[in-house]
Amino acid sequence: MRILHLVLFGFLLITGGLRALQIDPFPKNGTLTDVFNTNCLQMTQSQQMLKAYIMKGLGSTFDDPEGSLKRAIPAYDRRFTKVREYFQKRLKDRPEAVEAFNQAQAIWDESKKILQAPPTQSGALKLKENFSRMIPLLLRGSKPAADGGLELLSLTGKLCRGPMKISIDYLLKLWGAEIPDYEADVRTIIDNFHENLKELERNKLNNDRTRKLLEQARKGFIFFEMMYNSKTRYIPNLLSRKADDNFKIIRMIKAEYKKQLQQ
Repeated sequence: MRILHLVLFGFLLITGGLRALQIDPFPKNGTLTDVFNTNCLQMTQSQQMLKAYIMKGLGSTFDDPEGSLKRAIPAYDRRFTKVREYFQKRLKDRPEAVEAFNQAQAIWDESKKILQAPPTQSGALKLKENFSRMIPLLLRGSKPAADGGLELLSLTGKLCRGPMKISIDYLLKLWGAEIPDYEADVRTIIDNFHENLKELERNKLNNDRTRKLLEQARKGFIFFEMMYNSKTRYIPNLLSRKADDNFKIIRMIKAEYKKQLQQ
């Protein structure tokens, strides 16, 4: 029985990691809430693809980063186009929103080519820079349509990206890449995570389930704070898994908020 449990646990570890980078399709005939939520995923899953790119560069086969990227890039690309078309049509009288998506598209087109090529440290640093520019543009392109609490969906995305960004920087350092202002950046990410968490804890859409999930997210984030303050060298596989675990918790919170916003 113990052997069976270990086998099942190992299977869940493998399949759980693959699902973390699963690119859900664009919600055909979806509501504004559906598409806004999908745009939030575009922001966060860019970070997941960067993490997979770095893991591949480190020579890791954990969670099959090469296969995950091959599946994710074309699916992400199709969804990116659909999201852009949706908001540009909806906000055609808001030129700043239309232009934001045009700029984000250009950044993604460049980043897609890097993701498809063999990984290099310079490529990873360029992707990190590109996605740091692209994420605010995606938000700017959709924000004029946000009302009725949709900002909460964007805020949950920030809780996903905090641990992902810390993981990416740590993995880059393990790879030997130079990251300017590493300590200050990580400290800012940690502070922002706690501020965003407190704001979500205060929102009126919370119920018993979301409160428990937010507490799980808070406890899970302790790992990243310990890692930042520790002299111990953390294993890339563990770090990658912890970031994906946080992503799954936040997705469950987001789903609860989304359900209530649509009622």
